[in-house]
Amino acid sequence: MPDTGVHNAWHLSRETRPSIGGAALKQWSRDNPKAAMMEQKRSAVVAAARRSFLDNGYSQTSMDAIAALAEVSVKTIYRHFENKDELFSAVMQAVCRDNGVSSGDDDAATFSHRYPWFDDASIEGLSAGGREYLDYVLSEEQLSLYRVVIGDAHRFPELGRRYQREVVNTRTGIFVRYLDHFARVNNWKLRDTTKAGAVFEALLRGGFFEEVLHGVRNVGTKEKIAHARSVAKLMWKLLQAEIL
Repeated sequence: MPDTGVHNAWHLSRETRPSIGGAALKQWSRDNPKAAMMEQKRSAVVAAARRSFLDNGYSQTSMDAIAALAEVSVKTIYRHFENKDELFSAVMQAVCRDNGVSSGDDDAATFSHRYPWFDDASIEGLSAGGREYLDYVLSEEQLSLYRVVIGDAHRFPELGRRYQREVVNTRTGIFVRYLDHFARVNNWKLRDTTKAGAVFEALLRGGFFEEVLHGVRNVGTKEKIAHARSVAKLMWKLLQAEIL
């Protein structure tokens, strides 16, 4: 069942769930050995899809190829994922998770544990948060993921929407929560924390992201630190002036 890549309507893709006898996937208890086996197969599928999508792009990756790489049947893939876009969502979530991105539903204690700068409502905290963001967004895997989405989003609009929801909004949400905490500690008022988070990210990406994405520039650790520090100072002034 190869992927022709000719359909513009995301949910009209040929690679949707095939018939598996009309039976729903059985739910095993956690202590059942079959549950562990099913989880192992799911993990193998996501790992294979991750490699295939990032190496070949969305439209050029077929479920048959993923199944072969994962050493499972296509039927097994569809026991875990409704279709290819759902599998790609799982890949995006895995990439974010492995890059240390917390869910927006995590509590404050989890954020503080994962991001040491989260409780530091100072220029130093802003700088550390900015540096961590640059490490994340300029990582090879994140750049590859971005290229995949940009390359196929015009043909598969849902791909871009899922990326915005699963990756962009989740990552921006970290700064939104941080800046809300930041403003309360410093007794500053923020008109729109979501806008403030987006501004901070835009300032960090400016002058770096496009050049690195296109392979015309390499950014070293010292340069990231200096840029994050410069952006933090500017952001501090914007927050202090209460214009965001």
